[in-house]
Amino acid sequence: MDSFSKSDPFCLVFTKANDSAQYHEIGRTEIIKDNLNPNWTTSIICDYFFEMKQSIMFSLFDYDDTTPDKLGEAYTTIGEIVGKGTMILNLSKKGKLIVRAEEVKTSNDIYEFHMKGVKLDKKDFFGKSDPYLIFYRSLGTGSWSEVYRTEIIKNTLDPIWKPIHINCQKLCNGDENKPIKIECFDWNRVGSHDLIGITETTLSHLAVNGARFELYTPQNKKKGKKSGELVVANVIIKKVLSFIDYLRAGLQISFSIAIDYTASNGEYSNPNSLHHLNPSMPNQYEQAIWEVGTILEAYDTDKLFPVFGFGGVPRHENKANHCFPLTFNIENPYVQGVNGLLQCYRSSLNLVSLSGPTLFTNVIRNVMNVAQSTSPQSTYHVLLIITDGAIMDMDNTISCIVEASNLPMSIIIIGVGTADFSSMEQLDCDEGFLIDTRGKKAIRDIVQFVPFFKFRGNPAALAAEVLKEVPKQLTDFMSLINYVPEIPVAQPLSQIAIQATLPPLDLPANPDSFAPEQAYEAPVESGYKKELPNEDYENPYESGYTKELPSDEEEKHHHKHRHHHNN
Repeated sequence: MDSFSKSDPFCLVFTKANDSAQYHEIGRTEIIKDNLNPNWTTSIICDYFFEMKQSIMFSLFDYDDTTPDKLGEAYTTIGEIVGKGTMILNLSKKGKLIVRAEEVKTSNDIYEFHMKGVKLDKKDFFGKSDPYLIFYRSLGTGSWSEVYRTEIIKNTLDPIWKPIHINCQKLCNGDENKPIKIECFDWNRVGSHDLIGITETTLSHLAVNGARFELYTPQNKKKGKKSGELVVANVIIKKVLSFIDYLRAGLQISFSIAIDYTASNGEYSNPNSLHHLNPSMPNQYEQAIWEVGTILEAYDTDKLFPVFGFGGVPRHENKANHCFPLTFNIENPYVQGVNGLLQCYRSSLNLVSLSGPTLFTNVIRNVMNVAQSTSPQSTYHVLLIITDGAIMDMDNTISCIVEASNLPMSIIIIGVGTADFSSMEQLDCDEGFLIDTRGKKAIRDIVQFVPFFKFRGNPAALAAEVLKEVPKQLTDFMSLINYVPEIPVAQPLSQIAIQATLPPLDLPANPDSFAPEQAYEAPVESGYKKELPNEDYENPYESGYTKELPSDEEEKHHHKHRHHHNN
C-alpha cells in the first residue's frame, strides 16, 4: 500500500463454472497510477451461458514493486451483470465497484438481395444463356468457400433471380469489408458449365440499392472487355437481435413455478416420498427449484415469483385443486426470491393433502392469462412445472400449449422420480411443432421437458439442460411479432468493463499475498450451505454465509507489522 500517495489500482477477474470449486483468472485490467476512482479501459472477454450459474469474482490490488496489496473483493454472477447491464458492487473492505456488461457483437442480420443480370454474354450456340450465380466467402489465404447458389434462369441474357436470403455471418463472417466473389455461369445439360464472368466486392458495396458490378472472364479482363453486369435491384436488411439485446432494451423475465401435490409422490412422512424433507439432503423438488430459480432470478428486477400447487387439497378445501397459490392468498401468490420459494414450498407440506389426478391445463392457463394482460415487449414469462408422473389431460394440455405459442412465454417441465415419462416427450417437439385435436398447429416450440433422473448427482447440468432453449424461444417470439426495440447506445466496450471508487489510504489494508494466474479455492457448495475452506477468499455475496470482517484496530496492527517488515 502506498504510504505517501494514492493507490495504483488494478483488477483481476476470476470465474467459476457450476461444476467447479475453483476460481480461475480470465483477465486483468491495466494499472492506473495515483487514482482512487479508476475507470479501467481494458475490457474482459468471457463466455456467457444463460442456462448456467457462472460465479464471477473481482479482486482489486494496489500495485507495488514488491508484493501488491489487496484493496478488496466483490462477488456476483455473470447473469446478474447481464440482467442489469450496469451493476454496483460493494467491495469486501470499503469502496464500490461498477461493472458494465456489453455483448461482443457478431452480426447475424439477414440480407435479402434482389439480383439481376444485364446484357450477359451469349454462351449457347442455338439460344441465349441459362445463367446462375455462385457466391463465395474469402478464407483469407487466396482460397474461397461457396456460401450460396441461385436457381438457373433459362434462355435469357437479362435474368432476374429470386430474392437471395443469406445470413451476414455466413456470407462474410460478419465482416462487411471481407472480400466476396460472385461467379456467373451458363448452365449446360451435358458437360461442364460455361463461365460468363466474375466480380469481387464486399458486403458494404453489395448492400446498396442500384449497385452495379461488371463481370469479366480472366481472358476478357486483359482485353478490357466485360461480359455483362450484375445489378442489385433492391436490398433489404432484417435486423436479427440477440437475447442480450432484448435485455438491454428493458425486457424482464417473469418466473412462475407450479409444484405437483398428487398422491403418487408418496406421503410426506415416508422417507421414500419425493416430498420428504431431509435437513441434510434436499429432495428433488428442492434441487430443481434451487438450480433453475437461482439462474432465472438474475433477470427479474423485483425477484417476486408466483408459486402454485396442483393436484392437492389445500387447507379449508374439500377436493383437489389444480391451481392454488402456495401462499394461500389468491390476491398475492408471490414470494421473494429463490429462498422464499424454498421456504414457501417447505411450509406448504403441512397445509396441503396429496390427491390427484395430474393435470397441467389450469396452471398453464393461469400463466397464459398473465401473459395476455402484459405487454409482450416488456415481459417474457417462464413457467417451471415440477411433476412426478405423466399427465391425465394430454389433449387439453396440447391445446393450451398450441395457443400459448402465440404468447410471450416458455414452459419448462422437470419430471422427478422414476415414473415412465415417455408420453411427456411429445410435449417437447424438437422435430416439428405440436398439433392439437382440431388440427391447429403451434407457431413455435415453447416446451422443454427433462427427466430429473438423467442428471442425478449433477443438478447444475439439469438447470443447463432445461434452460438452454429459453433464449432462442424468446428471440423467436420477438421476431414473430416483428418487435425491434430501441437499444440504449452503449459505450465502445467489449464485454465486461470495470471502474471503482476506493477509500482513502489512511484506511487499513488487507496485506494478503498476491499470486498472479493462481487458481483460488471457492466456497464449497453443498446444498444450500456455504463452507469456507480458507479465510482469504470469503464470498459475502452468496446466501447462507455471514462472516465478520476484522476490526480496524486488528487491521492496523496487521498492516503496521507488515509495513515495518518491508522497511
